[in-house]
Amino acid sequence: MVRTNELILGIILNHMQIVKNHWLKKIFFSLIILLNISFQINAQVSSVDFGRNRLQFKKLVWKYYQTRNFNTYFNQHGQELAKSVLQIAEKELPDLEKFTEFSLQRRINIVVYNSYDDKQQTNIGIGIDQQNTGGITKLVNNKMVVYYNGNRFDLRRQIREGIAQVLIENLLFGEDLGQFASNQTLLDLPVWLTDGYIAYAAENWSAALDDDLKSEILSDKYKNFYQLAFDKPEIAGHAFWYYIEEKYKKENVTYMLYLARVYKNLNRATQQITHKKFKAVLADFMDYESTKYEKDIARRRNYPKGSEITNVDIGKRIDYFHFNVNPNKRNGSLAVVKYDKGIYRLIYNDGDQDKTLLKFGVRTNLGDINPNYPMMAWDPKGRRLTVLYSQEGRLKLFVYDVITNAKVIKRDITDIFDQVQDMQYMLDNKSLLFSAVKNGHTNIYTYDIENSTVKPITNDVYDNLDASFVAFPNKIGIIYASNRPGKDAKSSDTSMPSNHFNIFLVTDFAKNSKSELNQITQLSNVKFGNARYPTQYNDNHFTFVSDENGVGNRYA
Repeated sequence: MVRTNELILGIILNHMQIVKNHWLKKIFFSLIILLNISFQINAQVSSVDFGRNRLQFKKLVWKYYQTRNFNTYFNQHGQELAKSVLQIAEKELPDLEKFTEFSLQRRINIVVYNSYDDKQQTNIGIGIDQQNTGGITKLVNNKMVVYYNGNRFDLRRQIREGIAQVLIENLLFGEDLGQFASNQTLLDLPVWLTDGYIAYAAENWSAALDDDLKSEILSDKYKNFYQLAFDKPEIAGHAFWYYIEEKYKKENVTYMLYLARVYKNLNRATQQITHKKFKAVLADFMDYESTKYEKDIARRRNYPKGSEITNVDIGKRIDYFHFNVNPNKRNGSLAVVKYDKGIYRLIYNDGDQDKTLLKFGVRTNLGDINPNYPMMAWDPKGRRLTVLYSQEGRLKLFVYDVITNAKVIKRDITDIFDQVQDMQYMLDNKSLLFSAVKNGHTNIYTYDIENSTVKPITNDVYDNLDASFVAFPNKIGIIYASNRPGKDAKSSDTSMPSNHFNIFLVTDFAKNSKSELNQITQLSNVKFGNARYPTQYNDNHFTFVSDENGVGNRYA
């Protein structure tokens, strides 16, 4: 096709030399432009960005379910997850259509991956990665990519973002290529504004988002809103629309975008809603948020008592996460993960020097940090550090002995779990406690390290997270966070989770061979926000983190 275009262009150019008529020359010139565009399009279809293909370690066999508004594609072990995705998508669609005041015109294709690692192996939408750094669900040609991280609340957020993106982009720019090109030229809205609106439609606001915005505003890195939007476009855009809701009522959020689309001018839109120009509204936003957060921290004690163990310098391209301090108070050692341009290093520091226990990854300037791995857990005496990580599609585990400075145990648990959300030790250094995903459901398991055997503690369709072993005077059990509606909630394909996480205690698992016989007790009953991350505080109390009042605080 490319060769044919070159021949036709040559013939036209030769004929141009003998054409005298002015209008015929215009026609020939137009043909040249059209063929040149055709040539570019054909070249683009078969082009691949060098070095951008991702390594794929799993052979995935795809199947799909179809409903009235969605096609959901899933692979091995993802059937139950696909059912949940369809339930959530069909349930959330009417609410998003009402909010955007626009109806879905054709089915959305949802590609469901069983884990973050599986999603990172896909080449779908790889060309738009740099436009996707803010966290918006990846959308390519009406194809939406989502993944499961063990938490259906986050899965719901991804699905809502994807649906909102389809509706809003069709509303703003049209469905076909011609409409998209003309509308995008006339409607020149900032990307942070439209992406922020999509994120706002998916999730109004949350305590986690508020913490992120507070950190950025109080960092004193930004002199104006434009600097914040350049560095953190997703949080800036999301916070802007929430600010419009706070200051000028929620119904004016959708109305302002409508006015911007009609007038094709942000100044006219904001003047009608706020009686101010767009730039002045952005300045007001920065003043409002700065004042709010400065007043908030003035009433708080930000730093707990204690002694400093270590400090690290963090650059723009280097991240440190998953700090894990040795529980032995006489030992000041710690483990931390360092991420630098696609390379993960797990560093063990014993006070005198750093030792790299694990290094993997592919050097690149693109890509996101894996939110789960590597993860670590110390045994109760601080003598052994267990490390769990994902490499080349395999889920691996090793135990490092800090006394002998050796990896004493190595395991591959790929065939046992699809992914692990959390890992803790039990009473001794022989058993681990997992919150892990298997066949699309997140449950709690104990794992015998020596024999590599697993015992399920829960077996239901709800998300059971943050498991921790507790030993009270008259009761021994496992405390965890779950979105199950109550302690006696039934488990089936049609069971829907609660809108909140609460704290539960499971006991009698040592004497029961079946998880269904274990005794479950509900320990909290939050009506707003979530209760997460429970742990034993003393012989009679446990603590957990709740954002019921809009701010994450630890309660006992």
